[in-house]
Amino acid sequence: MGGQRRAPPRPDLEPARVRASSWLLLGGATAIAVVAILLFPASGGDSPPIASLALIGAVVAGATTPAIYVVARRDLGVPAKLAVPFAVAFVLIALVKFVLAPKGLYDVNAIKPLDDALGSIADPIGAVLTAAAVFALYLLTYWLVFRFGYGEPVRDRSPQGGAEGTAQHRTRSRWIVRGLLALGLVIAVVLTGGGLLVLALLLLNAPGQYVGFVLSSWAGGAIAVSLLVAAFLLERVFRRFEGGPELVANAGAAVTLFWLGFGFLALFHALWIVYVLVLGSIWPLKTVTPK
Repeated sequence: MGGQRRAPPRPDLEPARVRASSWLLLGGATAIAVVAILLFPASGGDSPPIASLALIGAVVAGATTPAIYVVARRDLGVPAKLAVPFAVAFVLIALVKFVLAPKGLYDVNAIKPLDDALGSIADPIGAVLTAAAVFALYLLTYWLVFRFGYGEPVRDRSPQGGAEGTAQHRTRSRWIVRGLLALGLVIAVVLTGGGLLVLALLLLNAPGQYVGFVLSSWAGGAIAVSLLVAAFLLERVFRRFEGGPELVANAGAAVTLFWLGFGFLALFHALWIVYVLVLGSIWPLKTVTPK
């Protein structure tokens, strides 16, 4: 006797697709944000005024978050009561990235220069490294919010024979892979005589300074509150999917919505690189090279 035929995937569990017109909408929103970053700042004073930062942040959020809402509602079938808080969460993230964090950075830099011994956010390489490191922190938090809210991905929930055994097998496989990666990292550090640790310190110098400056500023508390509220809103959205997939036209929309948010987090950090370099060309950050 042959093996049992595998059940075809359920249509309602298939990831939703984003229309071509929505991609054009997202591209237009990105273009508006780039133009705002390049054209809106105005010189004057030792640091960018809060009004200029707020204007740019408002344009970036005003261009991108409606696009998030439209894609979530029209393409993914997400009801307004979920699409609105999802978009609001990204408004708060835009507020942090383009208003509060830059203002906090300049305020602290006015009394404490950046250490330029190993590079800093004032140079393009340091800005790229900082954006990559901070993006990794955002992505980790976003993934944890998704897992706490929605739980296992949709494909792991479909009623298949032997699902429990398959899940246990996946868990064992994950731990094996993680163990091998950890062992490989330890071996690499030992073989290079700690060279990887030195390299890590070099790469994290600029991001570490940026995070330290921003969080030690007056804006640090507002940043923490904004990001906590954004995380709470996102967790609530994904939890509604987990608790009642009948609320949406396609249960696979939860996974697509996750990737939509992932894409916008990446977009915000790419825009931030351009943003901080433009600001730095108008209001140079103070740096010092230790002797």
